[in-house]
Amino acid sequence: MSKLEGTDGARRVSSPPTERVMRVLELLAADPERHLSLSEISHTLDISHGTCHAILTTLVGKRWIVRDRHSSGYSWGPALAALARPVSGQMFRPDLQRLFDTVGRQAILAVRQGATAVVTDSVGESIAGLRLGAGFRIPLVAPFCREFVAGAGENTKQAWLSGLGAPSLRLRRRLGAVLDEVRRRGYAIDRMSREYVRVYTALQALVADGEPDEITARVATAFADLTQVDYLPDELAVAAEHRIASVTAPIRDAGGAITMSVGVVPFATMSPREIADLGAAVRATAVRIESRWAAGRESEEKS
Repeated sequence: MSKLEGTDGARRVSSPPTERVMRVLELLAADPERHLSLSEISHTLDISHGTCHAILTTLVGKRWIVRDRHSSGYSWGPALAALARPVSGQMFRPDLQRLFDTVGRQAILAVRQGATAVVTDSVGESIAGLRLGAGFRIPLVAPFCREFVAGAGENTKQAWLSGLGAPSLRLRRRLGAVLDEVRRRGYAIDRMSREYVRVYTALQALVADGEPDEITARVATAFADLTQVDYLPDELAVAAEHRIASVTAPIRDAGGAITMSVGVVPFATMSPREIADLGAAVRATAVRIESRWAAGRESEEKS
């Protein structure tokens, strides 16, 4: 039996296929915002075209890397962040409890896992709405999970939008404006509607056992086409009350990646002022979680 590397007289044990995958990831990680073509990656790493294509296709399928629809180039993907920074399901229960006590509505925490966001903890229950307990999964495809992409790089946004296939110019402009607004105010708002409840129920069933597929994308596209996604500033001001399903804010890790979100799911009619107050409470909770997470990492590194 051979000894492991690092011991006296050790014999190096390596896996060339594994090393090739690691070299591809390291190359893309060196410049996460840049798109590299298949030929560039193959030439730079001295990997055959066929082998390189097989590696890239597998990594794209797991969302470890993403392929730009326009340039056909590859770049660093979103799924690795969740793998590199695992989070205990109830690590931030005190923060959720504090949010619930403040607003009197169900509070949830979601973690990015591959091409989906999964609820890992919640406090309270939504009597009128969906059952958004631990394990509830939603695909990271437009127009959903906007809080995860609004503050991310352009590659991540384009990958998110590409899930819609070929959206109309009107829809593309709408979603672009919405992402800008979510980034500005710090949280996303989901309108409550009959369609919202139905599509979330359908999507939950579609992604329960794996990654989003073509059917999931088509359901998301139909929903985006038939409903008004989120709110722009002037839209909140035109009515005295709005029916709100959820308000969610992004949570960044110590490296700046958005890997979690915290939210409240009121499923209630609210005034613009109440929505703003709820958004402020959710955003403040996100900031506290970010601070506690960073403090926990520093403590681990010192120990």
